[in-house]
Amino acid sequence: MAAPDLQMIPPAVLSAQAALEIAFPVLPSHAALCIGVTLAPALSAAIPDCCHDYTTASEQERAGRFLHADDALRHLYGRALLRRAALAYGVMRGIQEFDLNPWGKPVFPGASLQGNISHSGMQVWLALARDCEIGIDIESAQAPVDFTDIAASFHPQERQSIRDATDAPQAMMRCWSRKEAVAKAVGRGLSLPLDSYAVDCGIGAIDWLRHAPPGTALPNWHCVDLPPTPDHVGAVSAHGDCRQIRIWQLNIGTGSV
Repeated sequence: MAAPDLQMIPPAVLSAQAALEIAFPVLPSHAALCIGVTLAPALSAAIPDCCHDYTTASEQERAGRFLHADDALRHLYGRALLRRAALAYGVMRGIQEFDLNPWGKPVFPGASLQGNISHSGMQVWLALARDCEIGIDIESAQAPVDFTDIAASFHPQERQSIRDATDAPQAMMRCWSRKEAVAKAVGRGLSLPLDSYAVDCGIGAIDWLRHAPPGTALPNWHCVDLPPTPDHVGAVSAHGDCRQIRIWQLNIGTGSV
């Protein structure tokens, strides 16, 4: 299967008050769209107000239980962004709870659209796709101190790559974000055994899946790194007939692109 056309949409800046007033582009069949939002740290009080109209009472109640305002902000904005997209693309009517698959991934029954969200720090990413499965993950670039213990559950090739890497902590986080994106595209998240598929742990923006998850074929996967930042690494994976992947970065209240 041919590699999809990878496109970067020019970045944009939105005010806190217009944080969800996004003009979603046309999403054709067999295409994916990744929207990465950087939230200004000072917005912890302002953003939840604009999220109110696009989140449910249970989501708002859960946000109220977070100990840290930034955690509540990411939770609310991520859910609001996915629901705002679902409304814009006509797969949801009104503000209602998301349908979930058995592993907790939001689904839109009867629609060709799939959606997935991930957040870390002040980054919130949304992946949308038509006619293919999609998964996205964003992680801190800082590896935990016990990263070698975590990597012990990875595929043998990944474990060896991390051991041999001159930048082992960074290789671990590249590996982790890529594996998460694949597992989320499958729809099983961390219930998919981490040693049942393998990614390349090196620096390489595309085509880094080396062994496909059980029940899938490697040529049907399209895997791309998200634009890196000094603080984060990320990845997106599409499974199926995906012919285009577009990446669009938005900054909310930061004053810069």
